[in-house]
Order: sequence, then structure tokens, then C-alpha cells
Amino acid sequence: MSPKCQIIINGLREGHLIAGQRVTGTVKFAIYKTIRYDSIDILFVGCGQCYFTSELLDGEYETITLSNEERYVFINKNLFKPAEDQMFEPGDYEYPFEFSLPDDVPSSVKTASCDIQYKIFVKFSRKGTFISKSENDLTVPVYGYVKPCSRQPLTFKVEKKLLSFNPNNKITVKGEIDRTCLKPGDSIHLTMTVTNDSNVDIYIKSQLVYFNTYISKGESPSKHIEKGSIPGTKETSPTIRANSVLELERTIPILDTLYSIQNSKIMVGEFKVKVTVKAPFPHGKAYARVPVVIGWRKEEHESLIQRDLPPSYSEAIRGNN
Repeated sequence: MSPKCQIIINGLREGHLIAGQRVTGTVKFAIYKTIRYDSIDILFVGCGQCYFTSELLDGEYETITLSNEERYVFINKNLFKPAEDQMFEPGDYEYPFEFSLPDDVPSSVKTASCDIQYKIFVKFSRKGTFISKSENDLTVPVYGYVKPCSRQPLTFKVEKKLLSFNPNNKITVKGEIDRTCLKPGDSIHLTMTVTNDSNVDIYIKSQLVYFNTYISKGESPSKHIEKGSIPGTKETSPTIRANSVLELERTIPILDTLYSIQNSKIMVGEFKVKVTVKAPFPHGKAYARVPVVIGWRKEEHESLIQRDLPPSYSEAIRGNN
């Protein structure tokens, strides 16, 4: 049995790591009897797996389970390599470590169909025995960088023509989103001009929705799309009377736990602002979905990381000499 370890990460900002970040820390463990280890290593591993069901029609319906998996990062850093006759005597030990995360890893995520996670664990190796991991590993959330769909305000339009012989019997919504690339915890500011040229009262509903696309492996991969609305983001306008014009403003909060999933071959996680024109029966509704990206851009976060992280072990040693 390998020793129980304590893995301490320096400057673990708000409980997570960021893509491209230099990670420093210390491994601590206790030895209770004289023993030899041929190598002690620390590993950082990031993997993803998705799984979903699909129906095939070949004479009759058949439900099959599809899956995919992907490795994003595998870092192995040696902490200790003994001399030929070196043994560990009973006592407390600690070893510093440092490594850098790749820039292009996706964010951690766990849904009913996909799990992307990153773990740190310590490996103790002895000749003639199986390599064993430490009793406790450390799961660390990672936020990946995102690429924006647009950095400028974005305009959109929704038009709903009613069931009528009059072609001018319609509703038009012209709107603008102030920005489409946001950081977790930000807010989306939405302005709309609603022109109701119809003879019915209507209202406008807006909300933030998500689209998770899962992709199976194989030469002809299948896709499964999961979608829904983000709780707490739905809002319905006051009644907009027939033959009237109304200016609307809306602020949609972005939870600090929301993050777009990019840089993965097994899952794409997207967000959109959905604006719906709702007219009474039998006219139905019309809507527009405007894509937004939630996350940190690389250039935004690099200076923050460099400013806040402690010096590396090697830098600290050089500074004391």
C-alpha cells in the first residue's frame, strides 16, 4: 500500500485552474517503516468520455449505446529518484512540483451524457511490485480558454406574420446584444424595439438557453443534442398592445458556473439568447437564437495569471542565493 498523500496547489484561484497556467505546489506524505521506492512521480491527467443512446431503423427499431473518449493532457513529473542503496526511513516528507497546462484543453464538465475531468495523483514505484497510486487523488476543475463568435455588439431581427389576408398584419422585433463573449458572472444587456402592426396583443419572452452536442467515435460519427433553458434567466415582457411600438431593455445574469465547452472532439457546449414573439392562438410564435460564448479569452487572462501566481520552485531557490 502506498502512503497517503496531501497534494497542495499554490494559488488555486477560486478552486480551479486555468488553461495555460503554470501550476506549483507540494506533495506531503508520511513513512512509518523503512522502505525503498525506486521512483515517486506526480501525474496530471485530463480525460473525457461521452455516452448516449440512438435508435437505428433496419427493418425494426434498435436502441444502441454510442460513446467516445478523449485524452487532453498527460503530464508525468518525477519527484524522487533514489541512489542505489537509498531507503526511506520513518518520518514526514515533502517534495515541490511544478508543471504547465496546455492552452487548448476544454473546461471541466459533468452532464448526464459527458464527463470531462482533470486529476492529480502521486505514483509510488517499487521493483518487483505493481506500481501503486497514492490513497487519495485530487480532482481539480479546469477552465479552458474560449474563442469568441464576435467581439462587437450584435443585432438581430424576429418577424412574425399573422394568419391574415393583410400582408402588413405582422410583428417585428429589432434588437441588439451589447456583447456576445462574456466572462462567467457577467451580464448580457439586451435592447429591443417591438413594432406590433397586428390586430392582436402579444408579448416577448427572452431567456438564455444551452445546446450540448455529444459526438460518438467512428468514421461516420453520430451526434446527440441536448438542449434546455438556464434557470433564472427567463423573462416575459408586459403585454404589447395591437398597433403599438414598445422599447424593451433586459439584463440577463450569467452564473459564474457557466462556461462554453470548446476544444473537445466529444462534446460542444454552446449558449444562445433566445427571443420569442408569442401571439395568441392560432397565430403561434416566432423566435431568434443569438449565439454567445461564455469564458475567458487567452489574452484576457494571461496577465492576471502572471501577476497573481507565486514564483516557481526554481525561481525561489535562485532568489535565495
